[in-house]
Amino acid sequence: MMRSPVAPEFGRERLVFFSDAVFAIAITLLALDVRVPEIVGEATNGSVAAAVGAVAPRIFAYALSFAVVGLFWLAHWRRYLLIEHVDEGLVLLNIVLLGFVALIPFPTALLGEHGDIPVAVVVYVLVVSATGIMGPVSWVYADRRGLIDPGLSRTEITLGALRGLAVPLVMLASLVLLPFVSTAVVQATWLAIFPVQTFIRRWVRSRERTPTQTPPPAA
Repeated sequence: MMRSPVAPEFGRERLVFFSDAVFAIAITLLALDVRVPEIVGEATNGSVAAAVGAVAPRIFAYALSFAVVGLFWLAHWRRYLLIEHVDEGLVLLNIVLLGFVALIPFPTALLGEHGDIPVAVVVYVLVVSATGIMGPVSWVYADRRGLIDPGLSRTEITLGALRGLAVPLVMLASLVLLPFVSTAVVQATWLAIFPVQTFIRRWVRSRERTPTQTPPPAA
């Protein structure tokens, strides 16, 4: 079979550059939905304050999604510092991930406009959770295909897979509360993403055995 004239590391670089561009475009599209509010009549302190208050839900949705996309980009950056090679399967998984990333501005606009409607919250959660799941799926695939730095410990590989699940775990779990509390309360629970990430990291590292912790063989 004819070998590709392109060096393997160049294929990885192209994937990373393309991914960074999609993340950047997605964040830019988030900001475009936050427009200067229209003020009828003469602008006064009161009318401007009222207009800004009216777009506050959109600003909240923008800030939320900016943080979420930022977390996804950070996780992507961490993964591809350790993934040394790519193959066609990993590229396809990455394209699916980027497809969800590029879609995030839609549920963000929906949440900003109709955040008090449960369906808007559900759509947002499903899109963001699907995006979050694709990261660990890509990581596990890369591990099984031997594309990751071979010197990486199993603890770090496990952490790379589980840490990315914090966003979908918290957001999907929040839907359980939707029939009982307001959508604002449900959205507030998403702040648990950060302590859950910390818990996952500490839990995985606590399971790492050192030679002095190795239990004695069974009699």
